[in-house]
Amino acid sequence: MNNYNNNNFKKKSEVDEGYVPNLLNPLSNIFKSLQGFYYQFLKWFQELPQWAKIISLIIIPLFIIKILEAIISLVSLLITIAVFGGVIYIGYKFLFLPNYSETGTDESKKQK
Repeated sequence: MNNYNNNNFKKKSEVDEGYVPNLLNPLSNIFKSLQGFYYQFLKWFQELPQWAKIISLIIIPLFIIKILEAIISLVSLLITIAVFGGVIYIGYKFLFLPNYSETGTDESKKQK
């Protein structure tokens, strides 16, 4: 009977070990693809002539900075639009809606 319990314990540990990598599988796939891209980039960079390496070390960081700058300005624009939309909504709610509700109550009082 002790042997039977040990077998069950071994089977459960195998199931648990198989379950953990399935949870981390998408993350590990992303990491592997980034690692593959990095190795491809290094291989491409090492095959360049010396003058092209120098130019690429100047151009590539500038390109990356410009992309990050565009992303940051886009996020800033979206935040600005959201704040502006919120101010317009709050202004509409407090300035225009009370006038309509007061007019509606006044007219109902006049009719009675």
